[in-house]
Amino acid sequence: MDAVCDRLHWCYGVFYYEGKLLVADTANSRLLGWKYLADLRLLHGTDANVLIRQLDFQSKGENRVYGLPMRDSLCWCYGVQVCGDKVAIADSGNNRILLWDLE
Repeated sequence: MDAVCDRLHWCYGVFYYEGKLLVADTANSRLLGWKYLADLRLLHGTDANVLIRQLDFQSKGENRVYGLPMRDSLCWCYGVQVCGDKVAIADSGNNRILLWDLE
């Protein structure tokens, strides 16, 4: 399955708060997000406008195409939680929790 900005592959974690939605797109090893989402019913077919930890919306693969774990890579992210301007991600394939600024 190709990775694009409106498709998910094995999504596990979801966080929604005040019009922002983040989804752990687990099999693509990335987080996709939608800012300024007024109504979740309008989500179908809407391109994500937030991408965390892949180079572009078409990229996928553990640690950016099977590389070593780095500070800015993911491998099978399962959980996502936001607190203020921080995002906590359960990076399951790398056995760690990462904290990043929400951009």
